[in-house]
Amino acid sequence: MPQVEPSVLGALMEAAKDTVSYEAIAVVLAAADIDTTTAAAQQRDALLAALRLRLSRTGKAQGFTGTFPGDPLKGRSASLPEGTAARLEIWSAYADAVNTPFVRGRLHHLLLAAGHGRKHDHARGAAAGYLDAAPLLLAAPRRFAGLRRASECLRWAGDLARTFNLKDLHKRVTEDMVALVERVLADTEDDPGIVDGLLEGLRVQRYDIRDFAERAARRYTGDVYARVGFLKLLKAEPGPRRTDIDIQIVSALLDAADADVNAGFRRHLLLTQAATEARDRGLSELRVRAEMALQNTDPDSLGWTRIRCGLALPRALFNGARAHIDAAADLRDALWRTTADVHQAMREQADDARVQEGLLRIPRTRINTAGPVQVTPPVDADDNQAVELQVLALDILGHLTAHQLDHIHERFAPDEAELISALAHDTVLPQPRARTLAHAFRYFWLEELDAAACIALPQVEQILRQLLRPRVPIVSAPKGQTPGTVDQLGSLIRSMPAAGFPADWSRALELLLVDPDRGMNLRNKICHGLIDTPPKHHVALILQAALYLLSHAHDHRTPAPVTQPAP
Repeated sequence: MPQVEPSVLGALMEAAKDTVSYEAIAVVLAAADIDTTTAAAQQRDALLAALRLRLSRTGKAQGFTGTFPGDPLKGRSASLPEGTAARLEIWSAYADAVNTPFVRGRLHHLLLAAGHGRKHDHARGAAAGYLDAAPLLLAAPRRFAGLRRASECLRWAGDLARTFNLKDLHKRVTEDMVALVERVLADTEDDPGIVDGLLEGLRVQRYDIRDFAERAARRYTGDVYARVGFLKLLKAEPGPRRTDIDIQIVSALLDAADADVNAGFRRHLLLTQAATEARDRGLSELRVRAEMALQNTDPDSLGWTRIRCGLALPRALFNGARAHIDAAADLRDALWRTTADVHQAMREQADDARVQEGLLRIPRTRINTAGPVQVTPPVDADDNQAVELQVLALDILGHLTAHQLDHIHERFAPDEAELISALAHDTVLPQPRARTLAHAFRYFWLEELDAAACIALPQVEQILRQLLRPRVPIVSAPKGQTPGTVDQLGSLIRSMPAAGFPADWSRALELLLVDPDRGMNLRNKICHGLIDTPPKHHVALILQAALYLLSHAHDHRTPAPVTQPAP
């Protein structure tokens, strides 16, 4: 074992005076004036490494990580076993020599984690050091920092005493934790997080914390999250007591939400949590109260700042779209040309799967201001950059389609009869319905966008149903008392690939019309009055959807029906 250098030991103990942070001790020690001998420099470097390693999880010996001085890979996170034998010997020598318990506990803890020497001795040395350090930390000039560090030391000591069956120290840890909880609860300023950490430590020590948790819940009524957390610590068997606790939890969240109706997004989160807790705890009346409050939440009240930037598409795109219409032979050809291709973003991108990794795969949280659920799709859900690009591609396509439709009006100036003749199809769009769809186009050109959208949407569904009828099942027969059903638009769109339609167009129509989570959801938003007048390029996409489906009927591009396997 190396000989302890007096100058280094003195600098270490001087640096540890009135300090509540290992990093603060390291800063002072690194700047201290010590002997310039090689041994002194090595010992200081070893001590700096000990002070700057950190526990990633309380009491987990293998959790010490950090950066060793002199490491050629600067900034690399090194694990404790990578420490050299010479460094461990230095730690061992100073663990016996230093009289500062805060440092002594750390050195013994590191030696225990590294498996150096007798584990039981180091466990006792570490736990005792942390216990002795706690009252000194509580007396430090930086009161709050000392309080937090003292509670942390008590938890470390408790973990070690329990793990190594140090019964005398275990009893002392429990007594010191109880005394500190009493002290904090009697103070009017301390952070509830301190109490929460101490109660968690006592709970692990198998101490009955219900009385403390109840007092803490009353003590921190002004902090709804702290109060709810302490109430949840009041474990109770099913019965009146459990029901009373459940009601207090949900009521605390609802009362906090009602206390400030201008709390914005925080209020929305409180109501969402209240609805979820009420649902999970079987409190139907409180759940209804939370849901009603959520349904009355105005999206503009969430307190978000909207940042918008204009979409400036290159003029060449519009010129190309216009030229495509100029090449049409007649009105019907021009209408069909608006559906020549859906954007490539709708296609499968299996070769680019790696693009979706990393931060772009983090699940997004969607706020539903008309209901009680905050939806977080799983990581493997189709909620990633590809979907965002697809919706953006649809939006861009809408601008180009609107430009093409306006150019069709400029070039052909079709009247109602000409539109009906171009659109009508004996099977999927007979003359009366063709007249209705023609009205949608004429309203579009008159800038009556609400009327155009409301007229066109039912026609899209009807045309698709007629196209799919001979190819895939869309009607279910009645069974007993259950009546038969007819597939609605969402199911029809999802049936398109089975009928031979391209999957990219099926995906485009789903995002455009019926996807409520990530798509435009135009059918539902418009027909149920959830939005004001839709923008012109969105209405153009609805008309384009009708034209796309009609184009398959008119020139028989729909592939042969998919043969269904025998039941």
